[in-house]
Amino acid sequence: MKAYAITALLLLSVCQEAGAEAPQTLAYDGISVRGKTEAVVSGRAVSLGDVADVASPRVEDDQQVLRLRRITVAASPKAGETVRLEGGRVLERLHDEGIALNSIRYSIPREIAVTRSFREVSLDELEGALREFLGKNPRQLDVQKLSLERAVRIPSDSLGVEVVALETTRPGHIGVDYRSVSGSDEARFQLKATAQSWRMLPVASKPLKRGDVIQADDVKLVKVSDAASNRDAMENIGDILGHAATHDVGQGEVFRAKALALPNVITSGAKVTLVVRDGRLEVSATGTALEAGPVGQQIKVRNDASGKVVSGTVEGPGIVVVGAS
Repeated sequence: MKAYAITALLLLSVCQEAGAEAPQTLAYDGISVRGKTEAVVSGRAVSLGDVADVASPRVEDDQQVLRLRRITVAASPKAGETVRLEGGRVLERLHDEGIALNSIRYSIPREIAVTRSFREVSLDELEGALREFLGKNPRQLDVQKLSLERAVRIPSDSLGVEVVALETTRPGHIGVDYRSVSGSDEARFQLKATAQSWRMLPVASKPLKRGDVIQADDVKLVKVSDAASNRDAMENIGDILGHAATHDVGQGEVFRAKALALPNVITSGAKVTLVVRDGRLEVSATGTALEAGPVGQQIKVRNDASGKVVSGTVEGPGIVVVGAS
């Protein structure tokens, strides 16, 4: 009788002497279990049939042989990794399943090297999964290079890989979270990538001079990298049109808020209409603008009839609304 059987029987006797209830054992006369020194598995669990040849010359033992082969003896390692499975652990699992060790013929090595089968994922497959993710989840992001520092291994029965999330690690760099698709087990891993984030921003479609009032054909939308854009860059074309440039703007340059101003619709010295409103009553007079100003700005004006200088709000070209005279 092998040493492992003796050890198992001793364990049983110790349990019985301690008052523990021994598990019900099942006899498998005529069945042999011959352990392997090395085994390759594909599933998430290691069965007795993976690490040993289980057989019987008798047809009537077929069901018992199948049951033995299906007994789980350990958990599988990760794809591509190898673990050492102790032979004693295999015998303990048989005992736990109610197998009478003295009723079978077995030969189990002290250790069994168990390797999880795998396949390596190519860079093309990884990049394809990333493109698919970005296609379904549009991002203002251009991935420039996916870093594959070592081989990526997934379970051999996996159908492929997919990207589940992107994580910004630092400017210009992201982490790409992958997982294997289907298969007996799921493998998760992260790869690093260099990437450039960008925004769609209005830029000057042609050179503009200081004082030019910006029209629709002066602006176009382009993709601008975050690194090249200014924090105060204008994002809405509507906030740019009709404004005057406070300095020269080069072709392709973004528009900044501090570089735009509403154009003056009244110039200093121009004749204006002074409007006084009091409820439904409206009175107008002729005046002279003493300051230039855009719509909405207050300027000083002189009433030509009285010579009085008052302040009013520019309402439009040539029109200034003042309080009651």
